[in-house]
Amino acid sequence: MDLIKIGERIRKLREESKLTQAKIAEYLSFDQSMIAKMEKGERNISSDVIEKLSALFCCTEDYILFGEKQGQKCTVSFRTSNLTSEDFKSLATINKIVLNQFEMDKMLENCE
Repeated sequence: MDLIKIGERIRKLREESKLTQAKIAEYLSFDQSMIAKMEKGERNISSDVIEKLSALFCCTEDYILFGEKQGQKCTVSFRTSNLTSEDFKSLATINKIVLNQFEMDKMLENCE
């Protein structure tokens, strides 16, 4: 796997969501410098972290890992900058439901 490309995709997702490295670090219970290293491709990223980022950004794990095109996209707009890690955990849970619905819709399309 190309850690630099993975890091670039994570940075892009974070910036599109208008989140800081510090906020992502808080959500993942990491130090901000760890997020910076991940985005530069200087750190390996565990499958658990990929799963959490996928849920937070409402994208597939394959998109983060391999850049595979996503069929449908879910965008969330934040109206405050005071979000906590608990807010992000709640959002990630909701996004998992959305991603599952996208998969179910895709499966139904294939059955028709």
